Amino acid sequence: MQNQSKMPLVEQLDAHAQSCPISLHVPGHKGGAISPEVWQKCLKWDVTEITGMDDLHHAEEVILEAKLLLAECYGVKKSRFLVNGTSGGSLAVIMTTLRRGEKVLIPRDAHKSILHGIELAGGEPIFLTPQLHQEIGTSNGVTPELVTEALHNHPEVKLCIFTYPSYYGTTFNLQKCIQIAHQFGVIVFVDEAHGAHFLTSSEFPKSAVDLGADIVVQSAHKTLPALTMGSYLHIVHDLPIFDKLDYYLQVFQSSSPSYLIMASLDAARKYVATYSDADIEAFWKMRAKWLKWLTKNKFELILPDDPLKIIVRKPGYTGYELQEIFEANSYFPELADEKQLLLILPLIKKGMDFTPINRIYSPERKAVATLPYEEGEPGTSKLALAYEKMHDHPTDFVLLDDAIGLISAETISLYPPGIPTIIRGERLTEKHLPELTNLQKHHYQGGEKLATNYIRVFR
Repeated sequence: MQNQSKMPLVEQLDAHAQSCPISLHVPGHKGGAISPEVWQKCLKWDVTEITGMDDLHHAEEVILEAKLLLAECYGVKKSRFLVNGTSGGSLAVIMTTLRRGEKVLIPRDAHKSILHGIELAGGEPIFLTPQLHQEIGTSNGVTPELVTEALHNHPEVKLCIFTYPSYYGTTFNLQKCIQIAHQFGVIVFVDEAHGAHFLTSSEFPKSAVDLGADIVVQSAHKTLPALTMGSYLHIVHDLPIFDKLDYYLQVFQSSSPSYLIMASLDAARKYVATYSDADIEAFWKMRAKWLKWLTKNKFELILPDDPLKIIVRKPGYTGYELQEIFEANSYFPELADEKQLLLILPLIKKGMDFTPINRIYSPERKAVATLPYEEGEPGTSKLALAYEKMHDHPTDFVLLDDAIGLISAETISLYPPGIPTIIRGERLTEKHLPELTNLQKHHYQGGEKLATNYIRVFR
């Protein structure tokens, strides 16, 4: 019997908080440093649907007013609070817009929740090969030419899903891709998880809301002062097919939604709605301090399209080694990969301070020669086994070395960012093996027996 008096998660969270960490990761409230006046009242706000508190799933009073304010703030027809994260909103959107057997166009690097939604809806995904960001080495959206080619080859596509911006803060010609999809009569859904702050200044990239998308989800908690799992859903064009959206939001969201999350979403909306020129000036000054400090500490920087993101490198170091150095100095990055670190700055306002403190020491190392990034051939692909056939299809575990040519029965993703290395129903190739082997060294989701070199496959 285990010790039931222990609270491992509570104890770890408390120990982390007591170490005075400097947050360079989501959520956007940075441990309560942003809008501290909100978090002081948190425990007293953790209530339920008592008199005067309205009901998320049948809003008539304060929650309805908050949603109307949100829609007005983002300039859309309707907005919804999401308390089960952007993933819950994505599931609801896909179930609303996609019928069994219908085709959907998505980038191969879509978040795993998008794939879950398509599987639940019984859709047939047509994967678009993303282009590669040559400097960062990560996926960077799809080209309008590929979207055009895919829709010519698959005119029966009902839904196009795009991810914008990328996790690393890069963008692509989303507006043109949306225009092309609309020319084919296709509904466009954009996963804008990392773009809830774009409306605060013209110096940020344009939001998918302004670029013509029909429906958009945003993780407010990633870049705004909102609690984790707090997200927004925006209906930009009020199409008849969206009439069933509220039903599916009830299906995929808790019937006991957190008032703390909803309150934080309301506060985050006010935060961006009242963001001023003086605030953006304060943000740029804060950002300049971080860039100067990182450079002074002899790190190389890459600045993507989203100014909230900073990519950090150092010759001779992997991103994972840099992560250890940063964390040893109480700086906690958002994520690391083989080449670099990703830092996410807070969207501060005038009068707030978020300044780097102690120096980070990392000895100089000899640069290691690396091969140029290899970009995949642009094109489309399908699952080797349709979702409909997976449910009753038997599976086995096989050694990774014996898996080439077989069809994976599990989705395995490096986490973060949650982009699958292998997708359930995808045929395993020689290219997947080193990627899956490398995944074993890091944190991943899926892969029940990957740690022992086994993968589940369909017989």
